[in-house]
Amino acid sequence: MLGALFACVAALAAFVWLKPSRPATVTHAVSALKPADARSLHLTRKGRTLARLERRDNEWFMSEPLAAPADAFQVSRLLAVLEAKSPRQYPMSDAARFELRSPQAEIVINDQRFAFGAINNVTQEQYVLTQNQVYALDLRFAAAIPVDAMLLLRRSVLAPGEDPLRFEFGTFTVARDEKKWSTTPSAGDVSQDDYNRWVTQWRDGSALRTVAADTRKAETEIHIQLQAGRKLTLGVVQREPELIVRRADLGLQFVFVGTVGAQMMAPPGMRK
Repeated sequence: MLGALFACVAALAAFVWLKPSRPATVTHAVSALKPADARSLHLTRKGRTLARLERRDNEWFMSEPLAAPADAFQVSRLLAVLEAKSPRQYPMSDAARFELRSPQAEIVINDQRFAFGAINNVTQEQYVLTQNQVYALDLRFAAAIPVDAMLLLRRSVLAPGEDPLRFEFGTFTVARDEKKWSTTPSAGDVSQDDYNRWVTQWRDGSALRTVAADTRKAETEIHIQLQAGRKLTLGVVQREPELIVRRADLGLQFVFVGTVGAQMMAPPGMRK
């Protein structure tokens, strides 16, 4: 009995050892560029320009349809196509078969063009033409191209590096000395953690959406002194049902959900 068991184990081991290994899956890289190499972006839908963006130092800015800071996360989604790999590659002569003569959308990064054609509903892939080859890629790469260029705009009121030291709201001031944040007039016993969360919302909080500035008169103004010595003036265009804050220097307005906006307009210790 024991001998038979050993024989079975030996036979199984021999089978595993002698079994041919599966060939490694071959994938095709679609670009030699890296996201860090990207300096310009041109997006089109149905042959019409949606947006143009350019990199200045380490920040991305939209130049068309308007001049404004771009959202770093949204840009990173667009640049992800540079690192895409495909299990299948077809010659450019098949472009018509994959509906790439008149592509649905295009991304041009530096000088490399990515044209997005037909979708394979079975494999959930989209056929993409670039550098004279057609590749089958994941649907997420085309999904990164928005239907509205405004969705590419930065959603934080303050830019990276714009660190606030003082907020002046007219009836009260929130400022930081060498040790801590405080409110004038005093808001009572408020923890520094609460202050830090409030300041972080102003510095890094994401707006519901960013839109081009309109001509409405601001209800009031907020003056912010930054660490670098600069001062910003924000216009409060609307408080309810959504908070709308205008940065005239950027020509943009940031729209925040009502509950978030109410917190931003009333620091800790001054909320109802």
